Amino acid sequence: MIAAAQATQPAVRDAYLVARAQEGYFDAYELLVQRYSGMAYRVALRLTGNHHDAQDVAQESLIAAWENLPRFRGGSSFPTWLYQIVTRRALNKVSRGRPVSSLDLLPDLADPAAEPAIQTERNLAVDAVTDALLALPFPQRAVLVLHHFEGLSYAEIASVTGSTEPAVRSHLFRARRVLGRKLEEWR
Repeated sequence: MIAAAQATQPAVRDAYLVARAQEGYFDAYELLVQRYSGMAYRVALRLTGNHHDAQDVAQESLIAAWENLPRFRGGSSFPTWLYQIVTRRALNKVSRGRPVSSLDLLPDLADPAAEPAIQTERNLAVDAVTDALLALPFPQRAVLVLHHFEGLSYAEIASVTGSTEPAVRSHLFRARRVLGRKLEEWR
């Protein structure tokens, strides 16, 4: 039982790596980047809807985290702090007015063994969900992505977005309602 718990724990804790990185050890920050760059890209992709923008946002966020690491005081976990940076950068990218293009923001559901008609149906469903997600106002999209795709609690989302838990619940309720209406035919 203990071995299983230890297997899920990182060998070196984030707090230690952050402290070492704050002392100037770039290799410690490199481990944090390896640990969280996938998360940064995944969130950026779901928020921007564009692979290239997501790459830019993730990279800019990791650079900004490094540059601002001396100011990180540990009031939240490193991943929560990074979520804040990624979300803010994605909002900046999206709010520049460039239209987002539809992109598979959901896990790849391709099954080479599936019948072509079944795979086509899956692809259409993924496209419909992606389009509906990208049509949400950014605050609703952000809380939906952070809660349903990233598994953050209401309190963590409030911390990431600089909001309150009731506001997070409200955005999530509205987002679910809009998605439910837009995806009515897929039920």
